[in-house]
Amino acid sequence: MSYQNIINALQANSGEGLSPQMKSDNYAAFNKIMEQGIYLPDLLKKVDALEAEIKEMKKPKDNGVDAQLFSVMEQAVKDDPKVTEAKRRLQEEKTRVISELCMKDESYRQAFDGYRTAVNASYIAMREKSSR
Repeated sequence: MSYQNIINALQANSGEGLSPQMKSDNYAAFNKIMEQGIYLPDLLKKVDALEAEIKEMKKPKDNGVDAQLFSVMEQAVKDDPKVTEAKRRLQEEKTRVISELCMKDESYRQAFDGYRTAVNASYIAMREKSSR
């Protein structure tokens, strides 16, 4: 058989974790590739090129121009009631998220509890003075 060298090489490396089904799938895929006249080194180069392209696409884009354009648009419509409401909502959510993150820190949580205690004590003292 013309693939005997490949079979022998795979059998020599059989302890590398491929199941018999996986090996069979590899043989079938290799046979299909050979029938299509595909040169494996070229195929591997294409795979590497696609991986590099995907990696590049996942990188954060430089939004300098977009940020400038957005800033200009934002200034132009800042008095629109819908924009004002959306910005207020954004600020509320930002505050909520930051507060949740900060409360996970023990030192911040203790300082926050101390602040609440101080406000409560001062309020009670103020109410007692005004009720006299």
